[in-house]
Amino acid sequence: MSFLLKVLNKPIVLKRPLFYWLVGVFNRVSESRIKEVGADIACAEWLIRNGAAVKWGNSNNYLNNYDTLVVTIKNKKMNENSKLFIHGVDATDSAISYEGFRHFDGCKYINYVKLVNCAYIGDEALSKLDYLKNSLKNLEISNCTNVTESGLNHLKQLTKLEGLELANLPAVKNETNIIRELHKSLPKCKIIFK
Repeated sequence: MSFLLKVLNKPIVLKRPLFYWLVGVFNRVSESRIKEVGADIACAEWLIRNGAAVKWGNSNNYLNNYDTLVVTIKNKKMNENSKLFIHGVDATDSAISYEGFRHFDGCKYINYVKLVNCAYIGDEALSKLDYLKNSLKNLEISNCTNVTESGLNHLKQLTKLEGLELANLPAVKNETNIIRELHKSLPKCKIIFK
């Protein structure tokens, strides 16, 4: 969404949505919250607060409701032997941005991430996926208009990747070169670029 303004009778097009400044607020990392509830729960709160969904290790379903998360956390506190670990992230249509990716630090079991229609995901966010380099096996990036070849090059550090699906990335100008580069660095990864 862009807005047209006139300054000194010259049109100016803003390329960020009107409430972009709120994205930083909702993606802010709270070290005290991480210490209080642990990395996975704090990460789940961040993801759900920004419209994403998480899959716990012992579940087949994705959770995207904050109230349900609160109940899940309360149940965990009642049974300290049950640990909550995020295994999957579906960030389709979410407002997550690179500012919040530090929430992934300490999450050791996330093996699937789906970034589809994420307006605030760009090259800097992809560089921060290195927090998941020891667990991430499958990654999907689609319809993220701010992702370029430079950002995709950061994926070379994700050496555990087994599957990488890329689609509709209009800022990527040379698909052939980037796929070749990724194949060199990630020879065991099946890469699909639609």
